[in-house]
Amino acid sequence: MLILFCILHYNSANLRISLYSGWALLIFGVLLLLWSSQSRRGGDMRSGGEGEVFVESGPYAFVRHPEFLGHILIISALILMTQHWISLVMGLTLIGLLSLAMTMEERENIEKFGDAYRDYMERVPRINLPAGIIKRVIRRRRK
Repeated sequence: MLILFCILHYNSANLRISLYSGWALLIFGVLLLLWSSQSRRGGDMRSGGEGEVFVESGPYAFVRHPEFLGHILIISALILMTQHWISLVMGLTLIGLLSLAMTMEERENIEKFGDAYRDYMERVPRINLPAGIIKRVIRRRRK
């Protein structure tokens, strides 16, 4: 629905900086989703029993939920590109629902993986990419 609204009301306020920022966020969000999907197919994984694993490589080394972050970036991009209050309301609602889904997924992962996931939570931020990059650089320099 938000995508359809974005098509119908593309650049409705005619703010070029918002439009270009939206395109940049959209491209970054899509690339992050693709990178996340590729990383889940292989890489550094931890076992949780019954064949369950969680990934710690690729974008998962910087944020615990890169796919959620990718979706949030795409939604934010559509809001910036549309420049309409209805898209803002729909987008914020979707971002709120994604936040709830992240919280529920973390609870499930703690149950599945226990202390290994708790340790991962301490090392890697939820979706704060700049903090995750800084933490990763600091960890590498200490090694």
